[in-house]
Amino acid sequence: MADDARTYLQQRFTQDAQQLRERVAQLRAGSSMPGPDAATSDAMANACDTVVAMLDALPTHDDVELLIRDLLALVPVLERHAQNAKQPPVRAVFIGAATRVREVTSAEQKALQAEDSAESDTP
Repeated sequence: MADDARTYLQQRFTQDAQQLRERVAQLRAGSSMPGPDAATSDAMANACDTVVAMLDALPTHDDVELLIRDLLALVPVLERHAQNAKQPPVRAVFIGAATRVREVTSAEQKALQAEDSAESDTP
């Protein structure tokens, strides 16, 4: 995993956007592949870029609890983007991003609790 949850999510959605743009290029070059067409894939890549921009806009913290708070604040924003998306695959990008944020913050919270528990067990 990356250095922190934010960096992990930034890298993940940047990679997703790159892969979708590679798909767009292949489709426009005449390749036939199952799945979304070039325009839909491009819209999905743009949605990934939007997610990355949201993550980039978060303040940088050394405090994991503040990072978790900021990441969780993105969930309702991502859900609104999903509700406003006209194409189901684009909607899925935003729903997936909200899900990933919840999963990553949950893992971070568990790691913090384990650290706290280990520190309180130390004499």
